[in-house]
Amino acid sequence: MKQVFSLLMGIQFLIYFGFSIVIPVIPALIADMNLSSFHMGLLLAIYSIASFIAAPFWGQFSDNKGRKKVLLIGLIGFAVSFLTFGLFIDNLPMLYFSRIIGGLFSGACFSTTTSIVADLTTAEERNRYMGLLGMMIGLGFIFGPAVGGLLAGVSYQLPYFITAGILILIFLAVWTKLPETHNSRSGFDDKRIDWSIVKQPVGLLLLCTFIVMMTMSGMESSFQLLEIDRINITPSQMGMLFMIGGFVSALLQGGYLRKVKHGSERKVMVAGQIITAIAFMMLPFTMNLVYAGLCLVLLMAGNAMVRTLLTSSITKTTSASHMGKLTGITYSLDSLGRIIGPLVFTGLLTFNLSLPFYIGAVTSILSLGLIYIYFSKGTVA
Repeated sequence: MKQVFSLLMGIQFLIYFGFSIVIPVIPALIADMNLSSFHMGLLLAIYSIASFIAAPFWGQFSDNKGRKKVLLIGLIGFAVSFLTFGLFIDNLPMLYFSRIIGGLFSGACFSTTTSIVADLTTAEERNRYMGLLGMMIGLGFIFGPAVGGLLAGVSYQLPYFITAGILILIFLAVWTKLPETHNSRSGFDDKRIDWSIVKQPVGLLLLCTFIVMMTMSGMESSFQLLEIDRINITPSQMGMLFMIGGFVSALLQGGYLRKVKHGSERKVMVAGQIITAIAFMMLPFTMNLVYAGLCLVLLMAGNAMVRTLLTSSITKTTSASHMGKLTGITYSLDSLGRIIGPLVFTGLLTFNLSLPFYIGAVTSILSLGLIYIYFSKGTVA
């Protein structure tokens, strides 16, 4: 079991490491190729668009064919996307192609790792292990941009070749060490993705997943612009603040959240959304770097308290035979939030620099209401 969870944590880390390693490289590439900054945003967004489309399919496919098989396919596809990006670093159409491939196969990795944890744990243990996975997601977001920036100083291609190599090693470890955790059904009778699940009580949590991710990704895209206006923040200061917030988030998930007992999720999630709403309300009044850092840490801590327990609670609402489908839809909505959030928040900036953050407070309260309604119905998560 320890070996299996170590593998799963490594995979989860690499998914988000791979998502974020391109962040410092793509702007430099676009500048060197004398292209419009539009391509920078689209290269980042197209990954999430592909994830949104493909994730439910991979989840349902793992219910029918088994988790291990789908995970192996996902790891190979993910590795190919990085290898392609590195090999065709100066070919814009191929860069788009590699980002699409990465997004398509990242859903296979995420939905199966989450489903495997659900297969192997009881409801009482679920928060603990989802907290550890959440910690690895946070660390992936911290180290991805840092490693990408350092390695890009040597060569733009190097971060992608190294990540592809690590993914191949993980593939071999999964192939030889990971047992199949789900008895797949024969055939693949239903090829359609059944979205009717969103009409069930768990749909409230799925909608909350989308809103939480939309709000947080919107904040990430607009925070720097606000702080440039308020305190003339530098890129290095921005990086420092996000690194501190990321470490706090990872420690919270790997420490406190994995100790949250089954049945106590609601009060922690509600507290997380209240903290997030307060931090959003505080942001427009930024007066110095320390104040901005405090707001960011509160935002990332509150988000961690909600997202980890949301995923854990969602997996407790269905049987193993539908777990993949549910985790796939969860990742799909997570990706949709990453697409819409930056568009909405940066659009709001054109009207008023403070407006996105007041809207962030409103959406945080809205998702708090969804959490409260779900649990007040007596649904056991």
